[in-house]
Amino acid sequence: MTIHHSCFKNPFEAKAQGVNWKNDFPESSEYLDRFFQDNAIAEIHDVFISPNHLIERWLTSTRMTIGELGFGFGLNFLATAELWQKHKGTSQIETLNYIAIDEALPTKAQIGRVLKNFPELRNVGDDFLTSYEPIHNDTHTIDIPTLNLRLTLIQNTANDACKNLLGYSNNRVDAWYLDGFDPSKNKEMWSQDLAQAIGMLSSKHATFGTFTAAGFVKRNFQKFGFEVTKSKGFGTKRHKLTGRLNSIGKKSEGPKSNNKRVAVIGSGIAGSCAAFHAAKHGAMVDVFEYGQEVASGTSSNPIAALYPRFSNNNSPYAYLIAQSYFFAEKLYASLSNGYVQSGLLFTHPNDYQAEWMKSMEGLQREDLFEVIPKAQMIAEHGLDSKGLKMLQGGYLLPKILCAELLNHASIKVHPEHCLENWSQKNLKINLQFSNQDHGAQYDALIIASGAGLMNLLPNLTISKGQLVGLSQKQDHAPKLPINSEGYILPSLHGITWLGATYDREFQDMEPSKSSGELLISNTERSLGIEFNNPEDHLMEARFRVGSKDRIPMAGKLNSHENIYVMGALGSRGFSLAPLLGEFISSMIHDIPSPISTGIALSLDPNRFTN
Repeated sequence: MTIHHSCFKNPFEAKAQGVNWKNDFPESSEYLDRFFQDNAIAEIHDVFISPNHLIERWLTSTRMTIGELGFGFGLNFLATAELWQKHKGTSQIETLNYIAIDEALPTKAQIGRVLKNFPELRNVGDDFLTSYEPIHNDTHTIDIPTLNLRLTLIQNTANDACKNLLGYSNNRVDAWYLDGFDPSKNKEMWSQDLAQAIGMLSSKHATFGTFTAAGFVKRNFQKFGFEVTKSKGFGTKRHKLTGRLNSIGKKSEGPKSNNKRVAVIGSGIAGSCAAFHAAKHGAMVDVFEYGQEVASGTSSNPIAALYPRFSNNNSPYAYLIAQSYFFAEKLYASLSNGYVQSGLLFTHPNDYQAEWMKSMEGLQREDLFEVIPKAQMIAEHGLDSKGLKMLQGGYLLPKILCAELLNHASIKVHPEHCLENWSQKNLKINLQFSNQDHGAQYDALIIASGAGLMNLLPNLTISKGQLVGLSQKQDHAPKLPINSEGYILPSLHGITWLGATYDREFQDMEPSKSSGELLISNTERSLGIEFNNPEDHLMEARFRVGSKDRIPMAGKLNSHENIYVMGALGSRGFSLAPLLGEFISSMIHDIPSPISTGIALSLDPNRFTN
């Protein structure tokens, strides 16, 4: 079993910075120390930016990742962002990557209060705050396109966060800001184990800067490969430490091209998200669809909903579900079409669902969940049971959503292409189609073909899922998805859709009349309602592909350097696909992963054969 290291009990446990304010400057109530001095910007340049030679390296590098231990109120990040804005025009780096780690995160209001002291950071601060919304703990991937910056913000202890980054070369760091509180007060931050993890996560010529000059800190970093120098400290501080990794034994890292060419097989939600993120990070993408139009297979249902079935524990799966849901919701909300932010309602639960609703209420996250008493449910929804409303979420129109994701200048869709095989030579991939000629070569191949993965991967499962559309106008026609033992979706073009059946044994993909009638009767029973003319209905049937352990698959295929698969998303494809697409793109483009190594290993497509 894979391990996701976390200091939290579940993804929704919150921990804010403990702060006492003096003249609008914060002091830590835990460490009884100031977060920064009045002249903090000058100190940041002296202790972190100059020792890491950022300006010089931006001129000559094609990629860079900065790593910070001790995010605090984001001041180091924002000072770096402000400097990057002045110099990015002369750099070959398209997007600067920044990993920041802290066990406690500030609120937007706290960051805004701090920024009042530093008007020179106001513009970059405003751009950052529009995207800053730490709903859950652990990993947040925050793209700030106006700044050409990508922040991977990890809420966890420094030790646990660094453990979660180990194992993937795209997580390596080129320049470190080590900004914890005084070693005598914050010993974990300066431990030997953490120094070792920093050494393992460092690129060949990594550097670091820190305000401390404690002898044991210097010795720890020397032990794990750094050449450490003690020099004059900033202001009244006597000394500081800077370091450079002794690269003996480190694997050589050649220049990485940003101009990747990527092929994606499948244009459903998995393929569309994979293509979207590859293009967003600079690739030219060809999407090959076997049908005549986008999303011809599993993702072609007329309407669907995000499904937030969170878990109240700290397993890799619990973090995957929480992170992917909010990542997807944020992406879909940024698109012009295909998604409606309506919230989702849970009511009339069976025993299992009642336990889940109680668990979610127990999180005490009123920013995410609203408990609706029975009287209000009757008045507003005509349902005789208390309800739990998920405030962030909604329903989507799959084909429109996929088309919107693929509407990018760097993406070209090729319909009626049936992949037959591929070959590799010198890390270039050639594709063979059974019904088309296509001579292009690719740097990476992503196979996201839904049921088409059955011929490629072992231990996949397939079932038939069915929706029923009620043609008559209904008294219970909700404006948001209502979930019980089944679900009702908002009316679309005069049709109210119900879902869904799970037929594990079936002969063909023709809709089953008996399954449809059973779905209607079960929905009426569970919600205590009667539909108008339920015999007047439509039916839609689609494949649903999952895995034997019910965990999706995303990652490299076997030992292939540049062939990836993404699938087995089950009934949660629309919430899982965006984050998994970003995960695969992070490996292709050599940028920090949006998920921990423990989560990534649980998704490994080869886990049943290794």
